[in-house]
Amino acid sequence: MNLITMDEARAHARIDSDVLDDALALAVAAANASVWTYLKREEPYPDDAIPADVKMAALLMAGNFISDPDGAEAVNWVQGYLPWPVVNLLYPYRDPALS
Repeated sequence: MNLITMDEARAHARIDSDVLDDALALAVAAANASVWTYLKREEPYPDDAIPADVKMAALLMAGNFISDPDGAEAVNWVQGYLPWPVVNLLYPYRDPALS
């Protein structure tokens, strides 16, 4: 289940060409996976019921992957966690009791 699409990520990152499509596709897939992994949800959200802040968190992750392709900024992340703006958006939705 995808939280964001390529078109949403492209619009969010203000990318107006298809030059970065391969990198953007990978960033979108990684962002979706990162957010799902953090949330530990057993069931996906229905397409029409994804909370706006969860969608924004995925967009921020995709933008982060695009703007920092070599991961240089990742040294500022706490090991094992997503960037603070993303965690702040997702924290209310996470069920830490799930494994």
